[in-house]
Amino acid sequence: MTITRANTASLLASVSSAALACCGQQANAADLALKAPPVAAAPSPSWTGCYVGAQVGWGWGRQHFSEGHSTTSGGTTTSIAGSNSFDSSGGLFGGQLGCNYQFQGNWVVGLQGFIAGSDINGKGNDPLNVILHDEGTIGVKTDWLASVTGRLGVTTGNNMTLWYAKGGVAWDHNRWDFSDADFPSGPNPLVSETRTGWTVGAGVETVLWSPRWTGFVEANYYNFQNGNTWQFSSGPGLTETFTSGKQNIETVTIGINYKLTGP
Repeated sequence: MTITRANTASLLASVSSAALACCGQQANAADLALKAPPVAAAPSPSWTGCYVGAQVGWGWGRQHFSEGHSTTSGGTTTSIAGSNSFDSSGGLFGGQLGCNYQFQGNWVVGLQGFIAGSDINGKGNDPLNVILHDEGTIGVKTDWLASVTGRLGVTTGNNMTLWYAKGGVAWDHNRWDFSDADFPSGPNPLVSETRTGWTVGAGVETVLWSPRWTGFVEANYYNFQNGNTWQFSSGPGLTETFTSGKQNIETVTIGINYKLTGP
């Protein structure tokens, strides 16, 4: 077979077309690979929903009180009085139940109920020691704390961490011990009271291994203003009066929450 110049040109044209088609297909494949959509990032957690949890910590208290001693003889009454304050401290362990609602992007509002058993106790000198020349003491133990508070916070770190403040109404229960007091209090040297006050606090809460599990650190301040008064008759014409005054408690706790509902 004789190869002519025309045949050669035709062959080269065929080879060039095939090469261009092949290169074009490879370029299109490369373009498709470059234009493939990226893998979607994991969605950020939401704080909307209700939760239950537990916490443990330590509390410090400051107790104020006053007492009086009156003697009536021959129609004449003689009275003495004094006041004092002392510190208390101890551990606490309790639980909480609440609900959050996340709005306007990173803002979170919520309502929480809390109750804890506590052993915040202390003892102070009887204020009548100097007058009666005695060494009596008076003790107190706060054996539970409770509160209902509103919370307002803002999230950071792709909704992984919540910074919040809280405040609301609070209750506590105290047991006063007059076993070593200067005045006799009858057959039962213990009296108890439940008091109502207010609380404020702040904390930080963060998502743990799952969006339904969070851990937190929190500090709270409790204020109880109004106390109670007890009177004891220690004999004919002898009356002892005790009044529990202002009480402050500060706590620091760590805890964990489990999200029951919500996304």
